Amino acid sequence: LNHDFVAMATRVIVGEAVEPVDVLHGCGKVGVKVPQFSFSRLTGADFMLGVEMASTGEVACFGENRYEAYLKAMMSTGFCIPKNSILLSIGSFKHKMELLPSMRSLQKMGYKLYASLGTADFYNEQGVDVSTYLFS
Repeated sequence: LNHDFVAMATRVIVGEAVEPVDVLHGCGKVGVKVPQFSFSRLTGADFMLGVEMASTGEVACFGENRYEAYLKAMMSTGFCIPKNSILLSIGSFKHKMELLPSMRSLQKMGYKLYASLGTADFYNEQGVDVSTYLFS
């Protein structure tokens, strides 16, 4: 947004006047926050998440779209993408279309792709090899 919000906030705190900034018109980026868990550092910790999720922090990242921002945020927490297969179930046509380039990339990288019936049908029609996973 090309503004020093820390300096602006400091001026407000000390009572100086500041010009308003139109933050509703952003820079075309998407921000995502994900929880960061520290179970590996807590010997004997109960790893079952409850209502409060036992989060010890959060990570926020920006990207060109929600998928890029989410992937960056997850990777920054130390999350490792599974190396053998991925299961997807995506409801809307719009979201399936948005993810299509990523699905093609995952297939080229050698991932085995699984999806719910409708999602698998869509991607197979688009030339992406996706196996149907039937939920029971």
